[in-house]
Amino acid sequence: MHCHRRFRLSPSTLEARAREWSTRAVQWDPARNNIKRAVHLAARARGARLERTGQVPAIANIYAAGSPKAGSQWMKALFDHPVVRRHTGLFTLPQLDYQLKPSKPFPAGTFVPGLYFSHDEYLAMTHRHPYRLIYMFRDPRDLFVSGYFSAIGTHRPVAGYEGWREELRSKPVGEGLLELIHLGGSRLQEMATWAGVDDPHVATFKLEEINADPRGNVTGILEHCEIDLSPDEFETVLHDVSREALQVKDLAQRSEGSESHYRVDRKTYRELFTDEHYAAVDALSPGLAVRLGYDA
Repeated sequence: MHCHRRFRLSPSTLEARAREWSTRAVQWDPARNNIKRAVHLAARARGARLERTGQVPAIANIYAAGSPKAGSQWMKALFDHPVVRRHTGLFTLPQLDYQLKPSKPFPAGTFVPGLYFSHDEYLAMTHRHPYRLIYMFRDPRDLFVSGYFSAIGTHRPVAGYEGWREELRSKPVGEGLLELIHLGGSRLQEMATWAGVDDPHVATFKLEEINADPRGNVTGILEHCEIDLSPDEFETVLHDVSREALQVKDLAQRSEGSESHYRVDRKTYRELFTDEHYAAVDALSPGLAVRLGYDA
């Protein structure tokens, strides 16, 4: 009996160890998606247990949506912060291609990062419990600038894409940017479907406004998700999700000599675009930047 107690782990301890294991393991590219799927299965078992025992959090799911390079890593850092998790009771799912089965409900008690989809795909989702969704906009022109620098340098190696990335590095910046723009039409078209959405479950923010006023915008995000932090907790979270803190953390997790996901050289489209780039972006979704409230 004594030995049984000695090796028995509480559900909270098991979850903490599973979180640590999955976070480390999914960095190994060959097994990345298989491990993520295993973690999803574990999250479904956890969600079923929460439903069975009547312990589903009041807000059972929080979804972070947007476009790649529009603050998805920042949103993950915010909602996966230990202080925030203590208040939400949500388990952070590792990111997968959720668009394959948009109508399949996510497990109860989970935060789902990296939803890159259209408003119609969101409407096709099934929800069994109360939820909230944060949609993050970014100036469409800077999406491509950020995507370009990620592709040529800051993104981790991706099997099957390294040859293309090397080819992109060999081209002049302007030419490489045009190539990225021509490949990115679907992302802008998805983003366009979220312009003007009126839904009590959905709150939209702009990455630029978060950078300009993190305090006010983080407050708005937390309020939408019914997360009530104490003043000290709020200050801790605000500090830990600052660009500077995330850059230090990102570099610590990378191999020696790697460049951080958070660029030091933060050139924008204003420094890099020519008339050809502006025209190419606008052709993908005419007038989108203006409709979203950005300068023409």
